[in-house]
Amino acid sequence: MKRILPLLIALFVFQWSFSQQEKQIDSVETLLFAINNDSLKLEKLKEVTKTYRSANSEIHLHFIKIYLQASEASNSTINKARALRELSEYYSDVKKLDSALLNFDQAIALYRSINDDYGVAIIKNSKAMVLQEKGDYTNALKTFKEVVAYLEKDEDKYTNALWLKMNIGALYAEINEFDKAIDYYLEVYNDPKAQENNSIIGRICINLTNSYRQKKEFKKALSFALEAEKKVTRPRSLAGLKSSLGALYSYMDNNEKAHNYYLQALDLYTSLSLKSKVIDMNHNIAYNFLRWEKYEDAERYFLKAHDSMKKNDNINSLKKSFKGLYELYYAKKDYKKAFDYYNKHQNIKDSIHGIEKLNAIADIEIKYETEKTKREKEKAEQQVVISKLESQKNRNLFLGVLVIAGLILLASVFYFSRLKAKKKAELVTIELKETQKRLAIEKQYRDSELKALKAQMNPHFIFNALNSIQDYIVLNKKNLASDYLGKFADLIRNYLHFSDTGFISIPEEVHNLNLYLQLEKLRFEEKLEYVFEVDEAANLDEIHIPTMLIQPYVENALKHGLLHKKDNRKLKISIGKPINKTIECSIEDNGIGREKSKEITSKRESHHKSFALKATTERLDLLNYGREKKIGVAIIDLYENNHATGTKVILKIPILKQ
Repeated sequence: MKRILPLLIALFVFQWSFSQQEKQIDSVETLLFAINNDSLKLEKLKEVTKTYRSANSEIHLHFIKIYLQASEASNSTINKARALRELSEYYSDVKKLDSALLNFDQAIALYRSINDDYGVAIIKNSKAMVLQEKGDYTNALKTFKEVVAYLEKDEDKYTNALWLKMNIGALYAEINEFDKAIDYYLEVYNDPKAQENNSIIGRICINLTNSYRQKKEFKKALSFALEAEKKVTRPRSLAGLKSSLGALYSYMDNNEKAHNYYLQALDLYTSLSLKSKVIDMNHNIAYNFLRWEKYEDAERYFLKAHDSMKKNDNINSLKKSFKGLYELYYAKKDYKKAFDYYNKHQNIKDSIHGIEKLNAIADIEIKYETEKTKREKEKAEQQVVISKLESQKNRNLFLGVLVIAGLILLASVFYFSRLKAKKKAELVTIELKETQKRLAIEKQYRDSELKALKAQMNPHFIFNALNSIQDYIVLNKKNLASDYLGKFADLIRNYLHFSDTGFISIPEEVHNLNLYLQLEKLRFEEKLEYVFEVDEAANLDEIHIPTMLIQPYVENALKHGLLHKKDNRKLKISIGKPINKTIECSIEDNGIGREKSKEITSKRESHHKSFALKATTERLDLLNYGREKKIGVAIIDLYENNHATGTKVILKIPILKQ
C-alpha cells in the first residue's frame, strides 16, 4: 500500500496538469480561430509562440506547428521564417541541437529570399550559440564573425557589434586560446565608441584581467583590473573585481594590498547576502594570511570559513576547507593537527568519488524514467486522437466508418512497429551506456592505484630522511641536524605541493633533486660530488613530466653504487633537449657497479628490497597503461679494462603537457 499510494498521487498530478494544459491550449485556440483577418492572426500567432518559448515547451511546439500551417496557407515568407526560428529555439531548449541547426539554416534561406539581412544576422547569432553549445567552436566563431561584419556596417547597431566581439573573445578564452581572446578584447577596448560606454569598458577590462591572469602576466592584469575598478558600478560585479584584485596582489606577494581588497569584496558580498561568496572570501583571506606567515590570523579565518561550510553541508567546500587547515597546521609545525586534517581531506576525496558514481547511476535511472513517461504520454495522445475519430463516426455513413476503421488500423500498425523499433534502440543505448560506465570505473580504479602508489613513495623517502636526522641528533651534531631538517622541510613541502597535480616542470624537478642531493651530501659527510647538465631547450616551465620519477633512480645510484665507495663519489644527472615531445634523462654514477652491489647485498643476513624502486616500477606500468608513447628505462653497466666503473640509467620520458 505504501508503494502504491505515491504512484496514485503522481498519476493524479499528471492527469490534472495534462487536463489544465489542454484547457489552456483550447482557450487560446478559440481566440485565435475567431480572428478572420489572416495578417492579424499571423501577428497574434507570432506573439503567442514568443510567450510560450520559455514558459512551456510542449505548448510552445503546439502553437509553432499552427503558426507554420497558417504561414504556408497565407503564403507569407516572413512569417514562415519566424515560425522556423521559433522551431529552432524549441529544439535548442530541448537539446536537440542538430534539428535546431537544420531549421536555423531553413530560416536563413527564407530571410535571404526576401533580402532581410537583419533577420539573417539575428538567426546566425542564435545558430552560433547552438554551435558553441554543441562544441563546434570553429563554425561558431566563423558565424559570430559574419554577424559582427554585418552589424559594424550599421551605425545604429555598432554597439551590438562591440558586445558580440566581446563574446568572440570570451569564446576564444573558453577554448584556452588566450592570445586571440586578448586581441579581440583590445580591439574593443581601443574603439573610440567603446571608450564612451563605461559599461562596455568595465566589462572588457574585467575580461582582459582574467585572460592576462590565466597567462600569468600579472602586471598587465593588474593595470586593467584597476581601470575596471573605476568603471564598474554594479555591486556584484564590483565584488568579483575586488576579489580578482586580491588574488592578483596575492600572486605578486603583496599580501597587505591583497588583504585590503579581499576585505572590500567580503563587505560587498555580505551586503548582498551571498553566503557562498562570503565563505569563499573568508577562505581567500585565510590563504593570504598563510602566505603572509600570519598563522594566527589565518587560523581564525580558516576556522570561520570552516564553520560556515559545515552549516551548508557542502562536501566539496569541506574538502577545500580541510585542505586549507591541513596546510596551515603543517606550516605552524603542528603536525598532529596537520595529519588529522590531511586524513579528513583524503577521506572526503574518496567520498566524492563514491558520490559521483552514485550520481552517474541516478542519471541513467532518471533518463530511463523520463523516456518511460514520454512513451506513456505519447500513448495517451494516441488514445485522444482515436477518441476524436470515434466521436466523428456517428456523422458519417457506412463508407465513412470503413475509412475511419482503415485509418485506425494503419495508425495502430505504424505505432506498434515504431514502438518496437524504439524499444530496440533503447536497449542498444542502455548497453552502450553500461559499457561506457564500466570503462569509466576501470579508469577510476587505475587512477586510484596510481594515487595510492604515489602516497606510498612519499612516506618511504620521509622514513630514510628521518633516520639520517636521528643519527645527527644521537651524535649531538645540532647544526647539521638543524641544516638537514630545514632542507628536508623545504623538500617535503615541494613534494606535497606537487603530489596532487601528477606532473612537474623540468626546472622544478631539478630544484627538488638539488635539494635532495644536498641532503644526501650531508649524509655522505660531504664526500659526494654531483653535477646537473640541463639543455636550455628542456629547462622551460612549459615542459612537464610525472612527479617523483627521476628521484628513485638517483636514490638507487647513491644507495647501491656510491655508498660502498669511501671517496671520489661522483654523480651526473643530464637532461637533453626535447625530441618528438620526449625528454631523455640520464643518471650516471662512478660507483662499484651492479654486480659488486649484488655480492655485498647477498652477504647481509637480512635482505631488504628497495621499496622506492619497486614502487616506481609498478607506477611506470600504470603511467604507461593505455598510452601510445611509453616511459622507457634502460640500465647500462659501465666498464673500463673489464673493471666496473659505475652504472648509467637512461629514462625516455614523454612530455605530459607543453
